[in-house]
Amino acid sequence: MIIFLILGVLLVIGLPVSFAIGMSGVVFLLIQDTAAASPSIVPQQMFSGLNSFPLLALPFFFLAGNLMMYGTTPRLMRFANALLGFIKGGLAGVSVVASTFFGAISGSGVATVAAVGSVVTPEMIKKGYGRGFIASLIAGAGVLGMVIPPRMAMVVFGVSAGVSISDLFLAGIIPGIFVALCLIIWGVIISRKRNYGGDATSFDLKELVSAFKSAILPMLLPVIILGGVMTGIVTPTESAVVAVVYALILATVVYRELSIKKLFEVIRNTAVSSAVILFIIAAATPFGWILTTQQIPNALANILTDFTTSSILILAVISLILLIMGTFMETIATIIIMTPILFPIAIQAGIDPIHFGVLMMVNLAIGGVTPPLAVGLFTSAKIANISIEDTFPDVLYVLGIMVFSYIIILLLPGMSLWIPNLF
Repeated sequence: MIIFLILGVLLVIGLPVSFAIGMSGVVFLLIQDTAAASPSIVPQQMFSGLNSFPLLALPFFFLAGNLMMYGTTPRLMRFANALLGFIKGGLAGVSVVASTFFGAISGSGVATVAAVGSVVTPEMIKKGYGRGFIASLIAGAGVLGMVIPPRMAMVVFGVSAGVSISDLFLAGIIPGIFVALCLIIWGVIISRKRNYGGDATSFDLKELVSAFKSAILPMLLPVIILGGVMTGIVTPTESAVVAVVYALILATVVYRELSIKKLFEVIRNTAVSSAVILFIIAAATPFGWILTTQQIPNALANILTDFTTSSILILAVISLILLIMGTFMETIATIIIMTPILFPIAIQAGIDPIHFGVLMMVNLAIGGVTPPLAVGLFTSAKIANISIEDTFPDVLYVLGIMVFSYIIILLLPGMSLWIPNLF
């Protein structure tokens, strides 16, 4: 456990997560000072961690998400508003539906919160919705990009655990929609109770049809990706390239909202974001290798199995560990560090690897709304021009809904496995 102590000290003194993870491995190997555990193994493991074909999907999904921000968000918002806006308090449901659509397209929780939040927040404030309610709901809906495919975090987990990324994509569909429905129901009920949104308007079928037509091209992107993966026409990595080409055509040819100058800016931002994530993966690889060589997963598995043989209880303990980690650490880093430790325990307990992957995604999504890290909540609070403290107690209600959804998904593995089993 010395390596965790070193990591904790480095994080406390303010070292960035990627450097803290990498340095903790180096310091641990220096302390060991054995020929079998030389620090020279660190760069070898870092290169090995990145030498993976599926990881090529990361920068491409980043780029596709950034490209889809041009012309896509207003059209998705218009369709979501036509779908639910006529209900009293329906604007709360609109924000969740729009976040679900955009999350499926961009694959990034923070990008979804920023894109949808910047559009819907001013409108909700005009309608009398509480700022804390707005920020909490959009943060909870935005991080669903963690679960709804295609998702970069699923690619990282698939590579780390050695499981099918295609199956992970398919497995996330029903759980992601289920969590979204729970948030919609809660948001509408609370809005009605607090009289948010004013009087309900009449349903306009003509507007719904028109809005659907304008949004159909963006909504086809996840259909094309998942369809290509399910039919075997493309691999998950190749589907990311298809997403980039499709998003580029929409932004430049169809909607004509992306100029050459903006395109270079999008590519630069994508390169920076991708480099940060890939460096975390590289730095975390030797960390995971050390944990494996020190047999920490086996030791933890023995402790848990001595405590209980119930797969449900073991999942509950794993979920608690992930939730705690997710509140303090960036998502990708958490997946890279914890997968080598927790995945073998889950398999030993008889838990399906695909179901476990979905549970990890939902669990880390909850962590993305839970302070102190809570990147999604910080982003939505900034857009609503309030502090994190102002989101209480609404953020606790959102977390309660998400935890409830997580428990249902945990107890009903068929929600995750039904679609993958069909294919």
